[in-house]
Amino acid sequence: MIVSLQNGSAWTVTETSYLSKLTVAAGASVRAPAGRTVTMTVNGTTIALVPGHTYSGNIELTVS
Repeated sequence: MIVSLQNGSAWTVTETSYLSKLTVAAGASVRAPAGRTVTMTVNGTTIALVPGHTYSGNIELTVS
């Protein structure tokens, strides 16, 4: 799955999601529900989610 978030958009990840490409424009955000956190791994390595970047590979977003 490919996800592209444009400036001003927000995605609240509510459960583990698997992607092949994620683009987070400057001014966009990926977040977890209140009181929880979202963690991203790319090809098994934990990576910080930074607006203005594109990630590709085996992407896993986990909510805890």
